Amino acid sequence: MVVRQARGRVFLLGKAVPDGCLPWIDEHGLLNGAHGTNSIPMAIKQEDQVFSVLPCRDLQADIAFYSRELNLQLDRLYPSEKPHSAELSGRGLSLLLDTRHQGAPGLLIIKTEEALRQPLQSPSGTELRWERTAEPHVQSFANHRVEICTLRGTPWVTGRAGTHTRDLIPSRLGGGIMVSHIRIPNGGPVRDRVHYHTTEFQLLFCVQGWIQLVYEDQGPPITLQAGDCVTQPPHIRHRVMETSNGLEVIEVGTPAEHVTAIDNDMQLPNGRVDSHRLFHGQRFCHYVHKDARWQPHRLPGLAASETGVAEATAGIAGARMLKSSGASPAYRTSHGAQVLFSYVVAGSVRVNRQLLVAGDAFTLPPGEEYSLGDISADLSLLELSLPGRFETHL
Repeated sequence: MVVRQARGRVFLLGKAVPDGCLPWIDEHGLLNGAHGTNSIPMAIKQEDQVFSVLPCRDLQADIAFYSRELNLQLDRLYPSEKPHSAELSGRGLSLLLDTRHQGAPGLLIIKTEEALRQPLQSPSGTELRWERTAEPHVQSFANHRVEICTLRGTPWVTGRAGTHTRDLIPSRLGGGIMVSHIRIPNGGPVRDRVHYHTTEFQLLFCVQGWIQLVYEDQGPPITLQAGDCVTQPPHIRHRVMETSNGLEVIEVGTPAEHVTAIDNDMQLPNGRVDSHRLFHGQRFCHYVHKDARWQPHRLPGLAASETGVAEATAGIAGARMLKSSGASPAYRTSHGAQVLFSYVVAGSVRVNRQLLVAGDAFTLPPGEEYSLGDISADLSLLELSLPGRFETHL
């Protein structure tokens, strides 16, 4: 028996009940007539369901196949006599097999952390394919060479919601790293969802303006000002709340391609503070530039303020702010880091024969000598390395 209501009228088995005999539900959940003479069990209205529809040539064979290979359960056959369709569910899937559907065979991808299986084909031709839940990380950095990226010579690409982006390591070193310069001309509240990334390492550095974010287990929202940065450990839930007009940030991620996953259950802030919590072996790190403590850098003519990134990431990466510490003649040097990236925040510096100014960036490969000179008194650099500690040769 089906009960539904439309525009104030009640229908039983598709027929309208006379207005003078409208039924009601008693305390036992039973549908009663207007005079209380009959008690009829009521069908409770269910939420709408969404099904993936697959073509089916042999209903019984397909039901047996999906029950056996995917452990789906059979929920419904229709009609009871000589059924032409079946509903199955499980593993987050609602499946409708329909012998009347004449479409092409489908493809079902099963994401798993267990051993991968060989692809299978259902009796009606639909392919089952097993894939890893997490994308594999790129462990090496190929195509490594000197890369100089100037503000004037690198085009901005317009993206979602009017954002502008340019790639500061165009080669991405064979997929090992992505460094993006992101510009948001028109700020304001951001309609962002709570999400996380499957990166090995991720850092957000504020070049100018400000951005407000909130992170899992890190208390109330924080505001990054120019010169500040945060790490986003693997799988830490977070969302952007608001930005200023003219915001510019540098976003670093390894590997270059990774998954962004939405968490539809968590609300942020989540009312819990645990600054020592480890997310896949890394801690959240928030560097505030106005509190910088300067010390001599490994290279002459420069002073450094460590951000704490090396400690927070267990040595996976390091980040530091650099400034001029006095006049120094040009010199040649090399390093042993896998990746050494620098962004000119202010001032100027000559790398090899090219003078770089604010907005320019350079990436230097390991074991290859380069020259450094003409360091301006107002130089400000963001330097990022993989790993956090490495050898330098002068």
